[in-house]
Amino acid sequence: MSASPTSPIPTVALVDTRWGGHHLTYLREFTASLLRLGARVHLICFDPAQIVASLPADLAGAAAERVICQVFIHRNQGVIRKKRDHDPLSTLARWRATGRAVRRIEARSGFTTDLVFFPYLDSYLRFAPFPLLPKWMLGRPWSGLYLRNGHLDAEQRSAAPWWKRAAKGDSLMKAPDCRAIYVLDERFNAELSSVVGHPVLAFPDMTDETPPDSPSEIAIEIRRRARGRKIIGLISIEKRKGLLTLLKVAKLAKERDDPWFFVVTGPFARDTFTEEELAFCEEMVGQVADGRMDNLHLDLSGTRFQDGKPYNALFTIFDIVWAAYENFEGSSNALTKAAAFRIPLLATKGQCIGGRVQRYQLGRTIPEGDAKAAHAAIQGIIARETEDGRPLVPDFETYHQLHSRAQLDRIFGSLLAVGNAPCERTDAETVETTAGTP
Repeated sequence: MSASPTSPIPTVALVDTRWGGHHLTYLREFTASLLRLGARVHLICFDPAQIVASLPADLAGAAAERVICQVFIHRNQGVIRKKRDHDPLSTLARWRATGRAVRRIEARSGFTTDLVFFPYLDSYLRFAPFPLLPKWMLGRPWSGLYLRNGHLDAEQRSAAPWWKRAAKGDSLMKAPDCRAIYVLDERFNAELSSVVGHPVLAFPDMTDETPPDSPSEIAIEIRRRARGRKIIGLISIEKRKGLLTLLKVAKLAKERDDPWFFVVTGPFARDTFTEEELAFCEEMVGQVADGRMDNLHLDLSGTRFQDGKPYNALFTIFDIVWAAYENFEGSSNALTKAAAFRIPLLATKGQCIGGRVQRYQLGRTIPEGDAKAAHAAIQGIIARETEDGRPLVPDFETYHQLHSRAQLDRIFGSLLAVGNAPCERTDAETVETTAGTP
C-alpha cells in the first residue's frame, strides 16, 4: 500500500471517538506521520480542523492536498448502563457508526479507504468477542493501538474469571481483516499474539516535544518561589499519579529543611480521591497559603496546560519529574517527554514504567506509595547515584529514539507496505512473535 511513482497514494482513515488529552497529540502525530509517508488521510474525529491546524508548518501544503476531514461525534457511554464506557450494545453501535462514517467520507472524497487505524482500539473491543464484527460493520482492513493490555499478565489472567477475560474482547482481534495490533506496553506481546494470530508489536509512546519560545508566567513564578531549590514536578492531579505520596514527601522534606521545591498542578481528577484524602489535600493547600509549606506549589483549581509549548514551558523547569504512579500498569509518555528534555524521573518500581526507568537509568524507582523511599530516591537522583551507589548515567538518547517521530514513521511505513512485515523494535523492548505478517 506504500506510494511509489507507479502506485496510487494509499488512503488511511484515522478514527477516534474520544477527545482531549493524549488523543489530540496522537491524532496530530499520526496524521503528520502519514503525510510524511505520502499517504492520504481520512481524518474522522470530534474536531479534525483543530488537528489540521496544529500540524507542523512544513506539512501545511500536504495537509491541504491530502487530508479530508469529517466531524465524528459518538457518545462514549454504555447503552445498558449510562455511567459505563462500554457494554455489548455500545461497542456494536460504535462499529456501526464508524462504518457509516468511513463510507460517508469516501463518498465525499472519492477515495476508498485502504486501511482504518484506531488510535484507541480499546473502545472497539469491550464485550465484542465476534471476529467477524469488523467485516460486517466496517468492511475495510484495519489496525489500531491497544492501550489496556495489562490483563494479559499471567498472574492477572489466572486470577480473573473467564467472563471477565471474555469481556475484554481480545478475540475480536482475530478478525481476518486485522493487519496488526500495536501496544504501548510491550511486555505481553507474545501472549496477545498467541490469542489473536496477528503480529503484536511495540508502538512509540509519543509526546509533543515542541520547545517553549520563552518561559511562561507560571514557570517564572515557580522559579521565583523555588529560590534556586531543586524542583520536583507533577502536572495532572490524579490519585493514580501518586499525589498523596508526593505531598507526604514534601512534608518530610520541609521537616528536614531539604533544598527542594515541589510543584503540583494541572487537571484535578477530584472524583478519584476519597473525602478523607480530599481533606488532606485541602489541609496542604491551607499550609501553603499561610506559609507553613513554603516548599510546595499546590494548585487544585484544575488548570489545564495544552500539550506543546504551554505544557513544556512548565515541564522544562523541573529538575525531577514525578512519575511514581500507583495502581498503574501501562506506559506513560511522561518518560518520552522527560527523555526528550533530559530530565530524570522518580518512578514506582516494577510494571512497565518502573522497568523502563531501571533499564535505561532514566532515574530511580521506589516501592509503591513509600514516601521515605521517595525522599531517599530524590537525594540519589540529585547526587546522580543509583540505589546501590553506582553512577546514574541516564540513556535518554536511546529511549527517546524508541519513542520518536522517526520510529513512528518506520512503523506506519511498514504497515502501509504491501507484503512487508510491520516494523519491530530491535532493542531489549522488542518481543518476538511467531505470527505471520499482516
